[in-house]
Amino acid sequence: MYYGEKVRLRAMEMSDLDEIMKHWNTYETRRFLYSAIPHSEENERKWLEEVTTSTPWKSGSMVLAIEDKKSGQFLGSVSLDNISTQHRRAEFGIAIHDPKNHGKGYGTDATKVMLWVGFHVLGLNSIFLNTLVSNARAIRCYEKAGFQRTGIFRRALFTEGQFQDLLIMDVIADEFAKQHPGSTQIGSPNEEHQQ
Repeated sequence: MYYGEKVRLRAMEMSDLDEIMKHWNTYETRRFLYSAIPHSEENERKWLEEVTTSTPWKSGSMVLAIEDKKSGQFLGSVSLDNISTQHRRAEFGIAIHDPKNHGKGYGTDATKVMLWVGFHVLGLNSIFLNTLVSNARAIRCYEKAGFQRTGIFRRALFTEGQFQDLLIMDVIADEFAKQHPGSTQIGSPNEEHQQ
């Protein structure tokens, strides 16, 4: 487990499926994802089986559950995908499933912790993401965590009846360390560092 101020990140478990299905197919959750098409429980089960049995260097992906540190409530998931050992780079993704948990700082905290994992555990040099330019809440979250805007994929995604631009953002390991001087403890597996 890796700890932040508000969240802890842990391995995904098959028992997370019920919580995932509660909110995963709602409009509010899916509207900013690459695909607004709902996923069946069977598809989510297969995905969960993959992420619970894979290792980052073999699969090129690391997916962790986000839990509220105090209550233990499942909040969503965070991932590093397309992990490149050659380039020491990965693509970041996050989903806080229940809209009631949006705007409470969980996403920013989980993002910082996952960046810490990427840089300190996996030894990555850079982490990037793409998000809809209209996803203002997510962009604020990413910027607070240390991501910088680096470009635009113009009219790259067809969603809600129109083509939309994708914002490209990234963060480099040494920049993250400068932005978060105590970053050696942000995601520490030792909860005492996060009290």
